[in-house]
Amino acid sequence: MSELSLNYTGIGSLPLCGADAPKEALEFIFREFKSMPFWPQLPHFAREEDMVFQYSQNLPGLTFEGDKYFLNPESEEFFASLEELFFDYENVLGSDDLSQCEQILDKYAILPPNSNSLEPFLEELKNHNPDFVKGSITGAFTFSTSITDNEGKCAYYNDILRDVCIKTLVLKALWQVKEFKKSAPKARAVIFADEPSISQVGSCAFLSVESKDVIEMLKIFSDALRKFGAISGVHCCGKTDWEIALSCGVDVVNFDAYSFAKSVANFASAVDKFLKNGGYFAFGIVPTLDKEELKSLNLDKLEEKFNDALKCFTDKGIDKDFLISRLFITPSCGCGSLDKEGAYKALTLSRELSQRLKERYGALV
Repeated sequence: MSELSLNYTGIGSLPLCGADAPKEALEFIFREFKSMPFWPQLPHFAREEDMVFQYSQNLPGLTFEGDKYFLNPESEEFFASLEELFFDYENVLGSDDLSQCEQILDKYAILPPNSNSLEPFLEELKNHNPDFVKGSITGAFTFSTSITDNEGKCAYYNDILRDVCIKTLVLKALWQVKEFKKSAPKARAVIFADEPSISQVGSCAFLSVESKDVIEMLKIFSDALRKFGAISGVHCCGKTDWEIALSCGVDVVNFDAYSFAKSVANFASAVDKFLKNGGYFAFGIVPTLDKEELKSLNLDKLEEKFNDALKCFTDKGIDKDFLISRLFITPSCGCGSLDKEGAYKALTLSRELSQRLKERYGALV
């Protein structure tokens, strides 16, 4: 994984919405992100690319009433679908290679209209030779607290539905790993679980949620990816109990280093253990949630902010050179909330900072 050091990639969403949005997005990504291209989510192009609904295909009990959707464990189809999901999951996780269970995994594909860029991304990937390929999945905690059952309760609070969400998302993540391998055999798959909702663990919104249960959900995801040689990551762009991300077994913790470096550094002991056990930070140092801040930013100012973020950790006793060797660069979050100009600026600054840091610290990595 040493090629990750001071590398760069994107988080996922882009604000493109015209008829050629998927084509434009891929042209930009494969031009600017040669070492670690990522497939983009385009929620303004298709509403089905909403971060929860995007991964709902083939979800047992999924029911529609007008524009609303929910999980209905009382439907006639639910238990038959549930049995199939559990059987599929056991077969995939019990195999030695994902190619052995291709037909099973294809049932959990992420297809149009839920993703309009992934199929052409996989096709274009065949023409490139990247070190890594980055994919995304909504984290099981965020997913299961965002989708409800037929009574309006979060799926998380129903043990069966929570398990349905976990297993379905793991299979969709592994389907991506399989497809990346087919298109770019030498590249290593990197899959981030997007978990914005873990920032609310311990708040009044989730008073009954215990951190250990969230950690276990993420551990199931990370263990499954590791079994098949993929790199697992967790992305949270807010302030949270960072013990959750640092102790759940993922290989990469992606956080908003522009705004929350000090918050993460306060968990210095857990940070030190995570990095020394082989973990990496994906430094989300390019702001995407503050449009005015991004407008005034240039590469020199961004490097200053990067150094300020490093200092938060070195002040807590984390060795600077070691930390630099264990991080790579991303925007702080997806770019879907920006306009096109802002999104391209955030992504371009990520690449430019990576290149400058490699020039400055290349001997360390």
